[in-house]
Amino acid sequence: MKKLLLAFAIGTASLVSFTGCTKEYITNNYLPGVSYVIDVASADWNRDGTEYATSINMPELDDRYFQDGHVDVSISLDSAPEYYENIPAEIGNYSYSARYGKGVVHIYAVYKGALANIKAPEGMLIKIVLSDAEIGD
Repeated sequence: MKKLLLAFAIGTASLVSFTGCTKEYITNNYLPGVSYVIDVASADWNRDGTEYATSINMPELDDRYFQDGHVDVSISLDSAPEYYENIPAEIGNYSYSARYGKGVVHIYAVYKGALANIKAPEGMLIKIVLSDAEIGD
């Protein structure tokens, strides 16, 4: 009987000590990213020789994103809407790239095909993703 009482006492003490534990949760107070999709028509490109350019106003691209965040640009051509291509990339007869500043993203398409067939890039969706990051400096 003493062994049974001892086992019962140990079991009760263990149960009480383990149920008193609390879990701590760490939450991040920033968003991992926000995406914007912009429709760009073939007529929205400006030509300079074999280079085409278009600019997208992005007031959301503020000083914090510019200094410490990340900006990612992808395109989805109207002829292949089931895919997004990350740029810089060579797609078809164009070499696409992007650069950005506070409030604006510039997209470039350099034509690489035969000059007799030069034309503006086809219509597309441009996806711009702004990602937060912790300040490392």
